[in-house]
Amino acid sequence: MEEKRKDVAPEQKTSVTHTVEAAKKVRKLVKEMYIEGVKAALEGRPVVWLMVSFINPIILAMDLVPIMPENWAGLCATKRMGDPYIMRAESEGYSNVVCSYARIGLGYCSMMREYGDIPPDAPDGGMARPVALLGSSIVCDTRYKWFQSIGRYLDVPCYNFDALSPPAATAHRDDVRDQYVKYNVEQYRGLIRFLEELTGRRMDWDKLAYHVDIAWETMRVWNAAYEFRKSVPCPMGTEDHMNIFVPGMMQEGDPRVLDFFRDLYDELKYRAENKMRVIPDEKYRLIWGSGLPPWHTMKVFNYFGSLGAVFVYETCYKCPDVPPDMPDNISDPVERIVLMNYLGKLQRNKRSIVGSYDFLVFENPLEWIEPYQADGIVFHWNRSCRGTTPGQLYYKDLVDKHSDVPSLVLESDMCDVRDYFEAEWQGKIQAFIEMVDARKKIKRQGSSAA
Repeated sequence: MEEKRKDVAPEQKTSVTHTVEAAKKVRKLVKEMYIEGVKAALEGRPVVWLMVSFINPIILAMDLVPIMPENWAGLCATKRMGDPYIMRAESEGYSNVVCSYARIGLGYCSMMREYGDIPPDAPDGGMARPVALLGSSIVCDTRYKWFQSIGRYLDVPCYNFDALSPPAATAHRDDVRDQYVKYNVEQYRGLIRFLEELTGRRMDWDKLAYHVDIAWETMRVWNAAYEFRKSVPCPMGTEDHMNIFVPGMMQEGDPRVLDFFRDLYDELKYRAENKMRVIPDEKYRLIWGSGLPPWHTMKVFNYFGSLGAVFVYETCYKCPDVPPDMPDNISDPVERIVLMNYLGKLQRNKRSIVGSYDFLVFENPLEWIEPYQADGIVFHWNRSCRGTTPGQLYYKDLVDKHSDVPSLVLESDMCDVRDYFEAEWQGKIQAFIEMVDARKKIKRQGSSAA
């Protein structure tokens, strides 16, 4: 087992300063999710654990209570309270290169089995014991096995659904679309049958249609709000996005979340129109180019800000694309869920400006440089995340070949603070900002000469 880094003080401030009022409200929404889980378990209402996979409308329509272990792991890391769970998982044989989200969740479940209930001192009251685990193959291979392992600790059933995505080269074909839709509709219907048999509750199809429509409208409003981030100065940075995406991706279909994003739209519109800034002096506009954020040290965004840099866009946990209007003849809410994902992905494929890169999960940051007037791109190489780290050098190569903006690769992990060296990061960031500044000076000189 690796020794903990000596240059990190657990008691030091690790969170970021939020600028947008909407971002400050997320903490309350998240805390209420875990409180509701504990309350539901005490009252005998079914609690389910699930992954980011667009199944929350199904959960809401069946009056089940959702809990997100991925989000809870990030919460633990932000509070610097993930170490006990990580160490517990590693002591039971899980490698330190297994996803640190998973290690926190597995360590937590090992303790839950030992205590027979929520372990003491768990952040936000902990995650209530579930009646089912709902996993998926979306993004990475760890997801498929993670919940199966949790099921052994907690002795609860697991349903994993295989959410296939066609490659960019064939996604536009009608026959591929029809096959994709048919396969994934059956996956979702299988999930519904599983939940009905397990809980004794029947699906309310009208209610499901309502929550799917809410989720669709939420994506539309979310996208419209983020258009204001193209403004100079930028009205909202990536540090706020890393709070705001949580209700958008983990509580989709909830009308409270739609209201949240409507408020965000109004706020960003006001901030953009009134030239309100993230930092007093916006000198450099950056893109967070894939890689999960360092939840253990989100204050790094404050450090960038102290050097005059604002992250105006991100490809990590990015706002989902708004699909085109759904055909009128598609009334089945399950089919609407599948088509919503498919058509949104198809739009992303069509936007590609440098060949076909869709074999990777996260988007090519190159295509966002011009619309967001970006001066540089920062990648975060996550030691334990196979879903977002592979392909980063490919993306970096695209940026280097097809643009003149500098790029930086920072190395650590999203939750495991042992892989983080603050002094090293600050040195790299300072050197990177100097490169960004030099490029801007050269461009200004070129413009003056012209």
